[in-house]
Amino acid sequence: MATRTPVTPLYAIAGAGDLAVEKFRAVSDDVTARFAKLELAKLDQKALQTELTKAQSELAKRFEAIVADAKTAPAKLRKLPKTAQAGFTTVLGQAEETYEDLAGRGKDLVDRIRSQQATEDLATQAKTTVSKAKATRTTAKKTADSATRNVKATATSARKTAKTASKAAADAASKVGD
Repeated sequence: MATRTPVTPLYAIAGAGDLAVEKFRAVSDDVTARFAKLELAKLDQKALQTELTKAQSELAKRFEAIVADAKTAPAKLRKLPKTAQAGFTTVLGQAEETYEDLAGRGKDLVDRIRSQQATEDLATQAKTTVSKAKATRTTAKKTADSATRNVKATATSARKTAKTASKAAADAASKVGD
């Protein structure tokens, strides 16, 4: 058995998704081919009857096999604990192997996506956006600080002007009676 390397569940999930897409495409192609075959069969009733007879014969054979299995079921049930243990061990080994295969497939997919030009362009664009956001924040902070200073200076100037105006008004009022 090969040396196991640690894999991540993310890779296994990505690999499973990739495998599912591959299988779906294969099934889709198969269904399309079968429909095409069916369309041809509709044109030829004799061929259709032959296919139907063949399918009935195959179903009869399958049914006979099921009946034969049912007759041997009691003997198989007695061997079930040993068979189940052996089957469990086999399935467990297959599950580990499948998990590693899916994880490897997922890692390959993720690596392929990471190295695509579109992904690299997106990463560059994200870095640029972050940089612009930081610059905007800095500019906004400086503007806010400057505005605060300006408001304070204006308030101080207004107080001084009001004080001077008040004094001038008091002086003028005291001279009105002279």
